[in-house]
Amino acid sequence: MSSILANGPGLSSGKAGEPCKFTILSPPGSTKFNPASCSVAFEGPSKPEIKFVTNKDGTVECTWTPKLPGNYKIYVRYEDKEIAGSPFLCKITGGEELAKQQVGKIKCSGAALKDGKTHVTNEIVVDTKESGIIGGLNVSMEGPAKPEINFKNTSGGILILQYKPTQPGNYKLHLKFQEIHVPGSPFQIKVT
Repeated sequence: MSSILANGPGLSSGKAGEPCKFTILSPPGSTKFNPASCSVAFEGPSKPEIKFVTNKDGTVECTWTPKLPGNYKIYVRYEDKEIAGSPFLCKITGGEELAKQQVGKIKCSGAALKDGKTHVTNEIVVDTKESGIIGGLNVSMEGPAKPEINFKNTSGGILILQYKPTQPGNYKLHLKFQEIHVPGSPFQIKVT
């Protein structure tokens, strides 16, 4: 039923740590709207808290609170089909101090943080469980050659950062969330 609509400021912008609101409604004159058939999913730097309230007029008010700043995609579905305009792109600002605190909870480990080997995939464990950060990590590496870099997702907030250098030498690995370095970054890595 693509005639279901969503509107409100919480679909396009908001502030980290503050409630953002939008409404899901059926067009005037429609009688088949079932609020229980509405669902919302988010993609972004953190998993927000979400509350739904069904109003007496049959509309559904969604209040979500993003924990961190950044760009979010909001998927609004009715009867498991995306409504017109979904996914909505929402820019969340503010929360820089909160972001710094959360980034400070990220833990990196593994021998490849200090020593790497050429022509093999070196792996670093990036633990984001305590930080609440689920996306938006940026990685770059400086050195004698540009290595191939990938992230491998595992479950429960653990990422595997892989790098594969082609030349030996001293490298610097930068790991950041929104321009904030994770603890220990930039990492000095000697590749042999």
